[in-house]
Amino acid sequence: MEGTIKKYAEKIGRNEVDPHLRYDGQRSGLLLDPLREDVPLELLGFGIYQLGSNFITRETNGKEIVLVPQDGDFEAEVNGKQFSGKRTGGPFSPGPGKWNASALYLPCNARLRIRGKGEIAFFEAPALKEKSPYYVSHHEVKGVSRGYWIWRRDVISLISPKDVSSNLVVGETYNPPGFWSGTPLHQHDKEQPLSGESDHEEVYYYRFKLKKGDEDQFGPYGVQLLMDGKNLMKAFLIGEKSVFAIPGACHPVVASPVSELLYLWGLAGRGAELMMKDIREFVHLKSFEEIFKNLEENRTNETLSQEKMNALCVSYPFTEEQKGLLWVMLREKGYEVE
Repeated sequence: MEGTIKKYAEKIGRNEVDPHLRYDGQRSGLLLDPLREDVPLELLGFGIYQLGSNFITRETNGKEIVLVPQDGDFEAEVNGKQFSGKRTGGPFSPGPGKWNASALYLPCNARLRIRGKGEIAFFEAPALKEKSPYYVSHHEVKGVSRGYWIWRRDVISLISPKDVSSNLVVGETYNPPGFWSGTPLHQHDKEQPLSGESDHEEVYYYRFKLKKGDEDQFGPYGVQLLMDGKNLMKAFLIGEKSVFAIPGACHPVVASPVSELLYLWGLAGRGAELMMKDIREFVHLKSFEEIFKNLEENRTNETLSQEKMNALCVSYPFTEEQKGLLWVMLREKGYEVE
């Protein structure tokens, strides 16, 4: 958000505030409290409940909450309504291209009682209006493939103000090994709907399929960037159960080649519809995607003449440097330009 990033950009750049938290798998409750000065958020909270046989009870008051099972099962009561769900084997058990995510939405002025087995993550933010409790089962969840080649990922939508909530937007993103998300770079730092941008904070919770063993020196890892091109240009090494607060700025993430990566994400704002504005400097990557798709749909051989390359690029205002980058990418995809 515009106010959050202004407040925290320089502090994060000087290492006075750390947006990265490594969850130990033991604590139960709120992990990122936006009321704390050392948490670079103003609206959005994130936590994890470790479920057991005894009920956890809480009042939502003026907030709305979205709970997303990570592994195990739960039974819950929200304002007298009964809900139950499970996530067997964790987020990677269905295999690539499939998902087993679900979510339970709690409106403001609600009372929750929940128990079960395993871990359930949650986001909370100020509610903008009172809604009804709702459970999205994994049978209802929709996912789409976004991006292309090394920035292709699966995005799974769970909860948004378009269907269930009043503020929170929640979902998951799956990165194959070595692949990027948040590419081309985008931001949602200002409430400027005419230019295609909203003002939202965000939190990521990362999971890796390959778990660290006692004999491993490093274990699975990825890299989270946080950068505004001015005061904030930082990289963070993330691992299994890392939690990351995104006050604003661009925030691409890449999985290392040694493991698949899935991260749960949640966003909150002050009422505007979520709109992500692409950074103009990198928009040409979307044109590259169109060229890749066109070539694969009409692929007859792996050699491209210079005339063919020119014809591919004629519809796009590429610079010479961008054309050179496209050639490098095509070469890595198995094409040769004569």
